[in-house]
Amino acid sequence: MSTQSIIDTRRYQMFPKLEPEEIKRVRRFGEVRSYDMGEALAKVGEVGHGLTVVLAGTVNITQHDESGRREPIVTHGPGSFMGELAQLAGRPALVDAYAQEPVVAVIIPPERLRALLVAEAELGERIMRALILRRVGLLETGAGGPVIVGRAENGDVIRLEGFLSRNGHPHQRLNPDTDTDTEAKALVERFQVDPGQLPIVLCPGGQLLRNPSETELARCIGLVGPIDPDRVYDVAVVGAGPAGLATAVYAASEGLSVLVLDCRAFGGQAGASARIENYLGFPTGITGMALMARAYNQAQKFGVEMAIPDEVMGLQARDNPDEDRFVLRLSGEERVSARSVVIASGARYRRLEVDTWKRLRRRACTIGHRLWRGSCARGRKWLWWAAAILQAKRWFI
Repeated sequence: MSTQSIIDTRRYQMFPKLEPEEIKRVRRFGEVRSYDMGEALAKVGEVGHGLTVVLAGTVNITQHDESGRREPIVTHGPGSFMGELAQLAGRPALVDAYAQEPVVAVIIPPERLRALLVAEAELGERIMRALILRRVGLLETGAGGPVIVGRAENGDVIRLEGFLSRNGHPHQRLNPDTDTDTEAKALVERFQVDPGQLPIVLCPGGQLLRNPSETELARCIGLVGPIDPDRVYDVAVVGAGPAGLATAVYAASEGLSVLVLDCRAFGGQAGASARIENYLGFPTGITGMALMARAYNQAQKFGVEMAIPDEVMGLQARDNPDEDRFVLRLSGEERVSARSVVIASGARYRRLEVDTWKRLRRRACTIGHRLWRGSCARGRKWLWWAAAILQAKRWFI
């Protein structure tokens, strides 16, 4: 039995139409622009203008499949609005949008969009829900994100996929070793990649990365950008777990400028929890990733800037009591200035004292993982679990 996509089940929430009175209320947050037939309103990999409310004409929204072909998602007409969570933070678009006829639209830039969501509570709730659901739809298909070429069991493929999944970014994976994956083989031949250099990553903007770090990948797809060294934030938060995101939401909702930094992804340990049953306000429980994604989106709604991944290496205290700033030193030799710093970096857990730990980690072995990966031991499952049990006794005795 086929599973219905979110577009099939929640289309009316994903693509609502604004009434004439509602359009009047949103017009004050943007400016009217005109587009000719065939003109692009948004392109994958390019930073867009923000939320677009169509006043006249029609706009076709398409997504890229694994081979780069465009597949239709929806056609927006008068009263519809185009955009998803990328437009809330001013990040590159994940879909293409082209005018099918002359179009007149209201363009609401990211900072004004955030003001709209707060000032127009009821309307803002409908818009925010649509933006979130559209991102969920893109995550289902992987459309608009980078394409990872490599074997599923490869440790670096798992590392890159895990990073993108934890940060709520769509992506696709192609396996050049399968006879049916002709797109993967075509990419390997096109870029003359040796099998030993896999995985490679093709970014939406056309850049090719060879086994990149998480930071290199994040910069390529626009998840993180350069930080203005001259800007002084009111609050800098180190760590994007529950405590860090809560701090960011409270501070930003009071009008403070906030920057959140984390070396890997938002959510912290809570984001990796399969299910949380004792969190206030969720009597039926909620997955850790769902809970932290809500907090992350809420923080962005209030204008919190996210620098993820970006690792903080040091804190320089005020040398002079009259100075009004602290300075954070980042791994990429960047500096962040802030009037106050909240450190919510969580805990660093001890690793197993097993000689082959690094190699096993690259093979995606995890204690307590609910699904055993056959690539971990290749017939020596009992040896791995015995080592884990013995080491666990040393932790708890």
